[in-house]
Amino acid sequence: MNTLRTISFTFLALVFSASLSAQSHSIEFKIELLSDHMTWGVFVRPDNTISPSDNISTGSGQVTIVAPLDFTFSNFKNVSGTWIENARVNAPAEAPDKSYVSFGFVADEPRISLMPNEETMLFTFTCNGVHANEISLFDNNTDPFAAPNSYSSNPGNDIGVIDFSSPNGVVSYHYSGIYGNTPAFGTNDVIAAANEED
Repeated sequence: MNTLRTISFTFLALVFSASLSAQSHSIEFKIELLSDHMTWGVFVRPDNTISPSDNISTGSGQVTIVAPLDFTFSNFKNVSGTWIENARVNAPAEAPDKSYVSFGFVADEPRISLMPNEETMLFTFTCNGVHANEISLFDNNTDPFAAPNSYSSNPGNDIGVIDFSSPNGVVSYHYSGIYGNTPAFGTNDVIAAANEED
C-alpha cells in the first residue's frame, strides 16, 4: 500500500510540475510613504504582461527593506497575507551605514489578490520620520549586500504565486522588480516628492 501511495504521489507531482511549465517573472513591489507622512506601505502589483485570475494562491514571499542603522519601526499591520520580521542585519561590511530588515511571508491570510493594473497593499508600519528619505526596498540586482555576502544571509525580495485558472492553464508568477521608486543606492523619486509636499 505504501509503495502504491508513493508511486501515485510521484506521478501527481510530475504531472503538476509539467503543468507549471509557463512561468513569468511579472510581479513588482513598491514601498511608499503614505499621506499621513508617518506610515509606510508595502505594495504588490502584476506588471502589464499578465492578467491574473481570481483563482490564485501565494505560496512564498519575502520583502527586504534598506534603512539607516538606527531604524526602528512600530505599529506593524498585515493587510494582505501574513508577514513577520524574520531577519535583520545591521552594518554589514558591504554597507556599514545601513540596516537590512526582511519580512517573510507566513500565510495567504488575509488573501493576497492580484488585479490587472491595480496595486495591493501587503503591510504597513510606522517609523521615525527623520529617515523618510532613506528607506527603500532592496534591489536584488544592484545592492552591495546581495548574496553571497559577509553574513551568509539571503536578503532580497521574492514572491511565488500560482494561478489555477489562467487561459494558459496552471501558471506561476514570480517577483520581477521594484516599481514606483528606486532602491537605497539611487534616487528615490516617490519619497522625495512626498517630502517636498511637507
